Amino acid sequence: MVSPEAERTREDSSPQEAGNVREADTPETPETSGAAGDGHGGDERAGDGPAHAGSGPGGGGTLWGNHDFLRLWAGQALSQAGSQISYVAIPLIAVVTLGASATEMGVLGALVRLPMLGFLLFGVYVDRMRKRPVLIWTDLGRAVVLALVPLLYVMDSLTLGALYAVVFALSLLSVLFQVAYRSYFPSLVPLSHLAEGNGKLQLSESLAQTAGPGAASALLKVMAAPMLILIDVFSYLFSAVAVLLIRRPEARPEPDDETAGSVHRAIWAGFRWVMTQPMIRPLAIASGLYSFFVMGAMQSIYILFLLRGGPDLPPEWVGAVMATGGVGAILGATLSVRTMRRLGIGPTLLWSTVIGNCSLLLVPFASGSVWTAAVMLGASQFVVWACNQVFFVSNMTLVQSITPPRLQARVIGTIYSLGLIPAPLGALGAGLLGDAVGLRFAILVAVVAGAILPILLLVFSPIPRTKEIPAGPQR
Repeated sequence: MVSPEAERTREDSSPQEAGNVREADTPETPETSGAAGDGHGGDERAGDGPAHAGSGPGGGGTLWGNHDFLRLWAGQALSQAGSQISYVAIPLIAVVTLGASATEMGVLGALVRLPMLGFLLFGVYVDRMRKRPVLIWTDLGRAVVLALVPLLYVMDSLTLGALYAVVFALSLLSVLFQVAYRSYFPSLVPLSHLAEGNGKLQLSESLAQTAGPGAASALLKVMAAPMLILIDVFSYLFSAVAVLLIRRPEARPEPDDETAGSVHRAIWAGFRWVMTQPMIRPLAIASGLYSFFVMGAMQSIYILFLLRGGPDLPPEWVGAVMATGGVGAILGATLSVRTMRRLGIGPTLLWSTVIGNCSLLLVPFASGSVWTAAVMLGASQFVVWACNQVFFVSNMTLVQSITPPRLQARVIGTIYSLGLIPAPLGALGAGLLGDAVGLRFAILVAVVAGAILPILLLVFSPIPRTKEIPAGPQR
């Protein structure tokens, strides 16, 4: 459970409010300066009126008075709820409506994940353009693409090939949106409220992930799966309108002379920045390890392990075990900012990793009666997802706080790439190992490596001693 970022640390005995950035005692350098011509230098946030009333670097006020943030949050909350409905509906359309085989479902899954390889490339181009129009047009694009599914269904023209094209285009636009969204959000809120904003955004996502599949299942009783997609279409339209109503002006970024003529040099600049930060480097490497062993290897054979690998749960119990993770995610997102305030940024990152990763060890040892195994597995899901949310909010706040605005999208793209690319390789290895030595042993190997290695990387880094977010660029 890990990710990336921060520069120099100060071992201070008095942690500030979570999300606060230390602005004194650290000279501004070209690498950390926000004056790269992206419109966020100096005191540009001043004069935003009600959107930033009572907010400032030292704290005070909350984001409830920041109307631009509330517009972004409202649009994302509804969009994420709609996406969870599509997450359930699209596989059902493939299997039930179109009669897809196992191989064809594998192709569908690959088309969902293939555009994720574009995170690095999209980061380069998003850094070179205004991000708000990207958000609006990708929302509108996703609405149009998804609307083809119910339209073709009503016309009796929906085919598996058409669904493939829709899923690929939808995933491509979603990757582009995600890079722009995570790098645009820091420009809407004061540095001292980044943690609060990330906590709110993550809470709404956790609520959508928990309630969305259940709502989709209930709606399927009265609507055909292809028509259910219309809910997601309208949610994207709502999100586009919400972003369109944001009033804060966004300046066009100035060209980066160092990398303007070369895409690969621009990608390398983001990757190099991540890998030269003393706190971010171990987080980034640990994210890759967690992705390979847990997100890839363990999760790829997890359901099969529950049903045939030892716990032997009844199929109807699997959903209940998985649902405990959603409850844990809501709790973790709710407590994330409070935890950062109490412990400080570094200890929060470390202990959310230690507790969450160690709870994974319950999985390979789940045995005994069906009830006992289910309780162990459910407890693991609950703790892992709670800690994941605390970690994600802390990590993203750190990244957004200290990354120079000119590199925001590339750094976000680098982090997502390191957290996603190793997973397919881990999944392939777990399948081969499971067939060779058994599912329980394969799960044990994945969990031990995926839990312990990231913890060791964080323990022997500056992270445990860092209470405050190191000074970042002026916005």
